[in-house]
Amino acid sequence: MAKMIPSEPDDFNSSLGEELVFYALKENLPDDYTVFYSFWWNNRKQRGGVEWGEADFTVFHPKYGILVIEVKSGGISLDGNGRFWHEPSDNRPRTPMKKDPLEQASRTKYMIKDMLDIILPFGEQCWIEPVVWFPSVSNRELINDMPNTYHKENVLMDWALKNTRKAIENAYNFYSSESMTNISPGSVKLIERKLAPAFRAIPNLGSKSAEHEFYFMRLTNEQFGLLDYLDEQRKAVIQGSAGTGKTLLAVEKARRLSEYDKVLFLCFNSFLRDDLTNKNKDYENIEFCTLKYLATRETKNQISDDNGITAYLDRYDEIGNWNYKHIIVDEGQDFNDEHLELLEAITDINEGVFYIFYDKNQLVQRRELPSFVKNAECRLVLSRNCRNTHEIATTAGRPIDVKPVLWSKALNGDKPALHIVTERDILIDKLDHLVRKYSVEGIPPDQITILTAKTEEKSIISGLDKIARWSLVGSREENKILFTTARKFKGLESIAVIIIDVDADTFRSPEDRNLFYVGSSRAMSYLEIVCVLNNSMLNELGKTLSGEQAIKNAASKVASALKVRIVIDGISEGAEPPRKENEHVNDSVESKEVSDKDIDISKLKEDFHRDMINYHQERKRRGYSATIVDSEFQKGLSGYEIAIKLADGKPRSGFRNLSNLGLLDYSLEALVIHPKYSQLFPEELREVCRNLLDQYR
Repeated sequence: MAKMIPSEPDDFNSSLGEELVFYALKENLPDDYTVFYSFWWNNRKQRGGVEWGEADFTVFHPKYGILVIEVKSGGISLDGNGRFWHEPSDNRPRTPMKKDPLEQASRTKYMIKDMLDIILPFGEQCWIEPVVWFPSVSNRELINDMPNTYHKENVLMDWALKNTRKAIENAYNFYSSESMTNISPGSVKLIERKLAPAFRAIPNLGSKSAEHEFYFMRLTNEQFGLLDYLDEQRKAVIQGSAGTGKTLLAVEKARRLSEYDKVLFLCFNSFLRDDLTNKNKDYENIEFCTLKYLATRETKNQISDDNGITAYLDRYDEIGNWNYKHIIVDEGQDFNDEHLELLEAITDINEGVFYIFYDKNQLVQRRELPSFVKNAECRLVLSRNCRNTHEIATTAGRPIDVKPVLWSKALNGDKPALHIVTERDILIDKLDHLVRKYSVEGIPPDQITILTAKTEEKSIISGLDKIARWSLVGSREENKILFTTARKFKGLESIAVIIIDVDADTFRSPEDRNLFYVGSSRAMSYLEIVCVLNNSMLNELGKTLSGEQAIKNAASKVASALKVRIVIDGISEGAEPPRKENEHVNDSVESKEVSDKDIDISKLKEDFHRDMINYHQERKRRGYSATIVDSEFQKGLSGYEIAIKLADGKPRSGFRNLSNLGLLDYSLEALVIHPKYSQLFPEELREVCRNLLDQYR
């Protein structure tokens, strides 16, 4: 029996074909085979952005190498141009496959090859080739009509479900894989660890966020079931708390409907409209709008109030060019009843579908849900949070008594931190530190968002145009940091969110608490809260959150109420002593003084050595060869010893090339200034490294 990773998937992406292939490989291959199911990867594109890919199955044998298998369920057909089509078993029309299946497998083949080239010793090679498997197809003659790259040996059909071992061996023989594969026993373990990384070692923040994003972008069984159910419903309202994937599902439903008809996708927030428009440019039959934008465009008059929108919807067929059959509404809790009733009537006239997605806990534009939503006949619920880590979901829901219901793949994540400072300059330094930390860890600037709990004009950083070396902007732009309000950012998400301007007023009314819930639940992987508070303001915050009139330890009350760790800078008055940044107060244990003797320097050196190797390999993978560092490693020096020797503030040979390739965040200097190693290197050395990096950025 083959070794399967994972041994038992939670689901098979609602694909019966993948499930059949999984158990065929597991039960019919011997134990010297390792099979990885649903192997995902990503790669940064040269022109920016990230390319994602998945291999349904990756079969590894120490003697024969790797087969990357793309599985296509259901019936298939080919047109005269060699294009593949899905043939549904029901009466639905056939649909074209977006990509050639063998080409899909080949993309993963080259990605894995690049990965293994970095880790395999000189002279060793693991051969990798693509295979396509149609588990529902029995007609072998179809191969004759397929493109020239398809052969009976690299195209498996239903017969291979029973003769799996023979089918796999035939594919290896077709590619002559055995003669091309030469790997040692030690390299076998390296390959297995690379294809199925064990996250016991601490990954950097960027890799953790990538893992989280991958899980978020996969639909759960609950979401698949809802999409299928909506096929039978012409009208429905769908409730889901933050992170349950409402917008993801709404867009997916719009995409499916747009294959045949024009779809109007309405949202309340213009930020969300712009974001969805940019992400879905390939879907010409979907238009993302707010009602104000739509009414203004069609009437050619500036529409700024509900009356103007009502007047337009009353005469939609007389004004402009209405060519939408279906309407999908996101952020439905923010729409008024009259508009929703008119939109429903329009879909009735056009015999289209009308779906409303909403969150009853995100009432920030009105005090209660629209009657249309409350009285709808078909009301569905999404319950499982797929966006946030467990820790973030817990913190976001605490002020409004919402307990997170997370799906099985949810990550626990880092506990959100609430930083307390006493003045604006210290807050700006704190923001600088946090942004630099995330940048060094591989999180792009446009995925670091600063949200104010007030308005931009009333925010403590109003007028600030830069944090660290990155510009602050009011709309999301590449290589810049977005600063906006929690209200405006509703419906969007960011890998890291920093919330500022939080005080007792943030939690006084239900509407205020809802707004905090909206802002904090935008964070996918990392959440920081930075407050400017003196002792009396901190006490007031503690009393507001705890509901108590008199409290002794305000910081502990805040930590307990929000389930955060507290980091206090500069509080010098009152009963609580000042604490350093690396001290934490949690909801059950009072913090204690941290001294150098509590820090395991030898462990830090080991971690630094490991991280330096990882940085070095990543540079090589991206096309940069650090010959000086290579030679120092070959001398047997540790990463720490190399850093002490080379990090002198002077640019080494090739440092400019490193900058031109955009790899400064993987430099030796970037690792030295990492907050994790603040106790390992003297501050003078770290400052020298910061100055060198700033010089070349």
